Amino acid sequence: MARQMASEAAPIACTLEPSDQNARIEEWRELRRDALIEETRDGAVSTTLWERRAGVLERLEQLVEAERDCCSFLDFHLEQEDSIVRLQTTFPPGGEAVLDLVFG
Repeated sequence: MARQMASEAAPIACTLEPSDQNARIEEWRELRRDALIEETRDGAVSTTLWERRAGVLERLEQLVEAERDCCSFLDFHLEQEDSIVRLQTTFPPGGEAVLDLVFG
């Protein structure tokens, strides 16, 4: 299963209110604590590997969809493999600060 979203010159701006941004960041951090196996970065691309177990894929899909709604400047590629779920998130030039905030 592969899903991808392409953004075309979208501004680097999240449409969430600050309190909602904090809640979203905490959702990511909680999922990271629960199921993150590994993260690598290559410039503005973050690749995360997640445990493929009950509930993890669903949580990832929900968070990715939520991010697509508020942060259209991000590109996502989510796929299932034998024992893991791989999420590749690409940030546009200048988006590294967002990468550090969310995944730092």
